[in-house]
Amino acid sequence: MLGGRGAGLLWREKEERLWQETPRGMWPAQGSSSIMFLKRNREKLIDELADYIDCILDRFLQKELITKDDYEDAAYERGPRKQVRRLLDIIDCRGEELASIFCSFCAEMKEKPCGKQRQVVQGSSSEYFKLALKHKQTLLRRNDCMKYYNSRHGEKIYFADHFVNLLLIKGHYSLEIKKHELLTFGQQRIHLQKTAERLEIKTEEIFQKLTDRSAPKKILVSGVAGIGKTVFVQKILYDFSRTQTFDSFDFVIHFTFRDLNLVSKPTTLRNLILMKMGHLSRVLDDVFLNSEHLLIILDGFDEFKFYNQIDVDRYVIDPDDEVELVQILGSLLNGELLPESTILLTSRPTVINHIPVDCIERFVIITGFSEKEVKDYFLKYFQTKEQGSEMFTFVRENHFLFTLCYIPAFCWIVCSVLKESKNLNMDQPKTVTDIYSHYLIVILKHHTHNSNKCSTVLETILDLGKLAYSTLLKHETVFYMHDLEPYTSNDLMHSFLDKTSVQNPESTEDVFSFTHFTVQEFFAALYYALEENLSVDMMELEVQIKFGLSSGSLDLFLRFLSGILSARNQKLLLKHLNLKESIKLDSYASWLIEELIKHCENGAYILNLLHCLFEQQENSLASRIVPTVMRLNLSDNTFSPIDFSAVDYFCSLVHGDILELDLTATNINSGILQELEPILFRCVNLWIGENNLDTEAVKILCHILSAPNCKMQFLGMGWTNIGDEALLELYNSLVHNTSLQELWIEGNEFGYDAVEKFSEISLFNSTLQHAIIIGSKIQESEIIKLRAKSSGNLIISDFNDASGRDFWEGWFQWIFQRCEICTDEKLVSFLTKVCRGLSLCQGTDWACEWYAEMAKLLQKRMQHCLVDNVKRRMHTLEQIFSVPVVNGKIQLTSDT
Repeated sequence: MLGGRGAGLLWREKEERLWQETPRGMWPAQGSSSIMFLKRNREKLIDELADYIDCILDRFLQKELITKDDYEDAAYERGPRKQVRRLLDIIDCRGEELASIFCSFCAEMKEKPCGKQRQVVQGSSSEYFKLALKHKQTLLRRNDCMKYYNSRHGEKIYFADHFVNLLLIKGHYSLEIKKHELLTFGQQRIHLQKTAERLEIKTEEIFQKLTDRSAPKKILVSGVAGIGKTVFVQKILYDFSRTQTFDSFDFVIHFTFRDLNLVSKPTTLRNLILMKMGHLSRVLDDVFLNSEHLLIILDGFDEFKFYNQIDVDRYVIDPDDEVELVQILGSLLNGELLPESTILLTSRPTVINHIPVDCIERFVIITGFSEKEVKDYFLKYFQTKEQGSEMFTFVRENHFLFTLCYIPAFCWIVCSVLKESKNLNMDQPKTVTDIYSHYLIVILKHHTHNSNKCSTVLETILDLGKLAYSTLLKHETVFYMHDLEPYTSNDLMHSFLDKTSVQNPESTEDVFSFTHFTVQEFFAALYYALEENLSVDMMELEVQIKFGLSSGSLDLFLRFLSGILSARNQKLLLKHLNLKESIKLDSYASWLIEELIKHCENGAYILNLLHCLFEQQENSLASRIVPTVMRLNLSDNTFSPIDFSAVDYFCSLVHGDILELDLTATNINSGILQELEPILFRCVNLWIGENNLDTEAVKILCHILSAPNCKMQFLGMGWTNIGDEALLELYNSLVHNTSLQELWIEGNEFGYDAVEKFSEISLFNSTLQHAIIIGSKIQESEIIKLRAKSSGNLIISDFNDASGRDFWEGWFQWIFQRCEICTDEKLVSFLTKVCRGLSLCQGTDWACEWYAEMAKLLQKRMQHCLVDNVKRRMHTLEQIFSVPVVNGKIQLTSDT
């Protein structure tokens, strides 16, 4: 046994022994033939070089001594001895010059061996060394080919041929749970890839020291479904098994949470490892003793059935302690079990708030493909560069298609649909549902035969839909063989399902999921559209409450349902699949129109309904949408190009003034405002606060305000980080404006000089009643100066009774409502900004009740908050709002 002294895998010791056994005269003398030398000593060379073939191939490729095709010809051989044979064959064909270089290189290896020099440990290391090599060969066999969506039986898709780089950035998602991560991802992804503060990292750097701090031991890699997390993990396993990119590790142990979900009784870490990697049994003690050279990958935390129990209170420190699975995993993450090992955890962002993030030392986001990688993917997918370039250009000009292509799984779907659309005489897709309907048809055409009866196809589609519908109700994305027993099991059904075979102590079990979770939602919507007698109607409010279908969780289902029930997709499905027309089309259209009218009139969040209308692509419906007022609430979701398409489509069909457009906290910028400009001209009230706006964005708004036909009466731009230049732009635009009554620009970066200049607006504009600038950089002494000016009632830079109690109570009520709907992290961020101006209400008595209510809200939120750092910030805010009240007045200190 090796004991615990140093690394374990003794590369230098092994190399020195091998080369010392090699006769000194083995390498050819100067002037003799290297080709003949290699032929005479071929079998001995195969024995001696098998342990180093990875390094030799990498060096020769790097120095361009062999081509990439040569490299892959040798690398794809099964086993290191065969790889050496293939390389020797290649050298023999290339002639004397390459043979001479090869011999020289091998001779140099005696003095400068490949790989990282490790500390020599006393004792026998041969078994550890042999098992490490065998382990790499096992990982290579398991990861040499990649799982490609709907590849045919027996078809091999080699990883090296099809892998396209993913963009990784240092940082992490907001811990808030998205309403629907895919739908909010588009613009956020673009923001992530363009932000100046991002730190782009390469796969091989993920475990390295990037700053003055030590190399991280606990790493969280997050990304939305289909973004490439599992392929990223396969890239690590592939590179580790073939090269020495990750040469600080002797062993990499890979778990998926799909496998771990099958563990139903107490177990040990040793048993978990041996369940997947039995070949490590004889050396596992040494692996544990040298855990600083062990990498454990935990892939797919969002699929773990106990994801909300991972932050455990009781830890284990011995790999042989038999405990519940969550205790083992929690102990690994918290560094109590194998503290020197490196842990890589992957997850979708929806469940990150359940991870003990305080123990995470590096956060990494996979943002999918960049524009360059999307183009590379198209060029690899299509048969010719010309066709690939043509299709990429088409997609690049389409907002929603191009945004989808940043996610690798969707990029494949889009490519497969575009490739087959012409062959199947289908129009180019216009909406997301079109893409999935075409995808369904393409897969059916490729995986069915003329002998298949239409009834079998229809039965299979309905079974897939029923499976998707029932599992969506139960919030399940993975299921097992017994879940499939009630349904028709055939090749067609499995064309839409991914299967993973996992080993548990008693047997092997198959785990299934749809090829992508959005495919599951599409089939669920298809089933809802086709099934006339549903036992459980997901559209009913009582059902949504019963099954815990929270607001927003059915957004994509509803979009798919709307698109499937559109006249054009009904015809498409009838033509290609002989599916009957749904009887729900008219009733759904009536429901959609009623909901749109209701949401317009009461100002409820409307964006997803606009998407549903966009999926219909039926302009005649607009004549039936006649609300008494039009209030479009699009707030609190990252605005993407797809969202713009839906909003623009609605506004182009439904005419008239827009009483209120709420774009608060949507991450809009000058580019989006420029596209929205025709719509903004129709707005009476516009709210665009809590966005990072620059002067260019303000100039677009100023263009509207200075227009003779401007309708805008209220404009809210609070907490948008605008400064003096933007304020003076507003001043110039309002000189001739005759519509704006209130301008809310609180929480921004204005100085006294700019505000004083702006106060002169009352000399030119008699319409503007209030410009609220509380929470800016103005000092108390400067506030007194502003009050003394004749325009003091116009420029409101602090809380004062002159504006009226109702005026401020309305503002505070709005703040409170914003906080009620915010997630925990957003609540903390927003209230921190608001507090910048609250010290100006010192001495007022009308805010006491509001302070007490806000303190109660924070206390309630703290009871359920699972993220420690957010909870601590809540506590700080709660103390601010729990300040003492004396004689009915808030007693704020300078520290508060």
